[in-house]
Amino acid sequence: MLKTNRKILIMTLVLLAALGWAMRRPGIGHAAPQNLPEGGLSEWATVEAHDSGVPVYAFGYTYVYGVSPDFRSGVVLQEGNDAPAKKIRPKKSWEIKNNLFGSTPAREPRSAANDDQPLLAVHLIDGDVLSCWASRGQNQPDFEPAWIRIDLPAEALIDRVVLVGHPKGLGGEELQLSEPTAKVRVGQAYPRKLEIRLSRDAWQWKTVYKTDAYTPRDVAGRNEIQFNRQLAKQIWIIGKDLPQTHQFGHCFSIAGVEALDQDGKNVALISRGAGVQVASTHTGYGMDRYTQDNLWPTQYDLGFKWARIGYDMSWLQWQYVEREKGKLKVDERTEAALTEAVKNGLQVVMTLDKGNWLYTTPPRLLDRTRDLMETYSSQPTKPRGWQDVLSAEPAVFEGYLNYVRFMVRHFKDRVQIFEIWNEWNPYDYDEGKRYAKLLRAAIKVIREEYPQAKIMPASPGWMISNNHAFLRALGDEGLLSQVDVIGLHPFYNTSPVSPAVISFQEEEFPRFKKLMEGYGFKGEYMATEWDYFCAYPVSDIEDYWNIPAYSELEKAIYSARMSIMYANLGIINFWNETFQTMETMRGLSLFRNQFSNEVICPTQPEVVYYMLRTLSTALEDVKGTDVPVTFSDQRRSVQSFGFTRSNGEKLVAFWLAGLMEEPPGDVGVFPTDILIKGVKGQAATIIDTLNGTEKPLNVEKTSDGVALRKINVQNWPLIVRLPN
Repeated sequence: MLKTNRKILIMTLVLLAALGWAMRRPGIGHAAPQNLPEGGLSEWATVEAHDSGVPVYAFGYTYVYGVSPDFRSGVVLQEGNDAPAKKIRPKKSWEIKNNLFGSTPAREPRSAANDDQPLLAVHLIDGDVLSCWASRGQNQPDFEPAWIRIDLPAEALIDRVVLVGHPKGLGGEELQLSEPTAKVRVGQAYPRKLEIRLSRDAWQWKTVYKTDAYTPRDVAGRNEIQFNRQLAKQIWIIGKDLPQTHQFGHCFSIAGVEALDQDGKNVALISRGAGVQVASTHTGYGMDRYTQDNLWPTQYDLGFKWARIGYDMSWLQWQYVEREKGKLKVDERTEAALTEAVKNGLQVVMTLDKGNWLYTTPPRLLDRTRDLMETYSSQPTKPRGWQDVLSAEPAVFEGYLNYVRFMVRHFKDRVQIFEIWNEWNPYDYDEGKRYAKLLRAAIKVIREEYPQAKIMPASPGWMISNNHAFLRALGDEGLLSQVDVIGLHPFYNTSPVSPAVISFQEEEFPRFKKLMEGYGFKGEYMATEWDYFCAYPVSDIEDYWNIPAYSELEKAIYSARMSIMYANLGIINFWNETFQTMETMRGLSLFRNQFSNEVICPTQPEVVYYMLRTLSTALEDVKGTDVPVTFSDQRRSVQSFGFTRSNGEKLVAFWLAGLMEEPPGDVGVFPTDILIKGVKGQAATIIDTLNGTEKPLNVEKTSDGVALRKINVQNWPLIVRLPN
């Protein structure tokens, strides 16, 4: 009876689990790919690099070479056969009624194709010096180590590791030269404390180089570090005491790593079968699509009713919507996330933001694997960035208005409030006058497309202490009576005892509101960005963002006070950067900045991944059959298996029996003639399943079949394909 009850319980639990799985609503980022063209991976993966002309696909942070790497170079499959081998192209197989609380989430989910990540670890082993990696920014130089680990497919004798710098460096050459963080450029940031360890088993490590005062010979070139030649399968490069890099904080950032064998060849390449892991990756202030997918729904859990999207580095920005001139398209994943938010009760404010390099003079086409794409790293060199370009170049102005028209038309069924730009600055009267030209034109476009829309001018920052000149200029232009919402960025980490905060409720905001109403404004007010900071550790940059050392508890209490104050005044308020993981220096998120790590545990394919992938293609449409095979040299045992295809083609797979030798030696190769009966044709192709190559064989016709002379049988499977 007890056993019967246990069986019933187990079956019930299994059925409930299955039912729960079947009824679960598909989440963001978890929909099964559909209608994928043959050979395409765009629904799952992005091309993040090229090595030897072959694309490297990134499935998240797992890097897969487009063909099988050269795990064992120099393999001779048939003596006297000079026909070139070619790589096999693997075939692919083919989701509160109302309140005044919201957030400006840290960008939005997006598809793989738009997840621009130019600083991924794969660039360390792609052989491309114009691409690079950067670790996540840290607030102190010695907060934690930043490391690189390279795994080789087999042991190699190496005597040098080379740290390769980016020839130009990324960032720092544009708007952010005055930033206190921009000490060195991305791709040229070397640790002052450097250690290199080698291992043959990933367990016991030997330090071959260590210094507390590392100085690269050439930050923009190759920096060799020599040691005694020795066997290694794993290479671990550990950096400490990191420099301030661009605007990221303290980073380790270089273009590549080379590991040179006894022949001076670099074995640390993905085309040679190497894999790479790093302590962390700087994924930009837009972060990565996995974090976005995972944390986007936290807005629902928080009970927020409002979301402001589309501002700096958003995938709804002009430069992402129009990546090819004249072709405007919204990222499907981003659009799905917005649609989901609306269905889950959030009201959306969409910021229509920034510029587009395609319209500048001269135009620029950025490379998503080599250029920093984000707003704060890629702006024109003029003093105020995109504002100057928009005002000075008619093509940019008209292009922006076309983008506004497209976005309003596309989203008018889901978005009621459109904000024209984010933080047009400085916030003085003259800039307000200049911005008024853009606002007037945008209002006209929006009213033509969607008369019921609510319009918000660019939210000025730090709208306290009578700093209202920007909006007064709009009022003098007669525009405040034509808009429906006024957004402010009133406080960033401002002390609760600051006179500005104390006076805001009783004096500042009522006075400001009366001023706006005097210009004919009758709409709503939104604090579209505000927050408190709590960085552990505090940044070592003095007075960066006026950061006092608020504790986590203080941040929570002050924020609760501020939010209550906004609600009391009827101000819809948006916490800024709800789940930001890359703004480490401020600690402005609702989530902690902790140790630098990847969003998911990065895992790279082993050799078996590539071999099984090759077999999936090589043994397509086969069934086992008896193919009479004889190996002329009987001194070694060779295993073989025959196959046939529906088209009559025969295949023979064979390998040297017994244990394989590692590292490889002569024991792993066995030359022999192969005699195959019952084959009428005179052509044959041999497939190397380890290296993923195929090449034609020299074939000799015999009385009852064919002879394949001087074949070097390996201790991994080779396949001979014999057409009918």
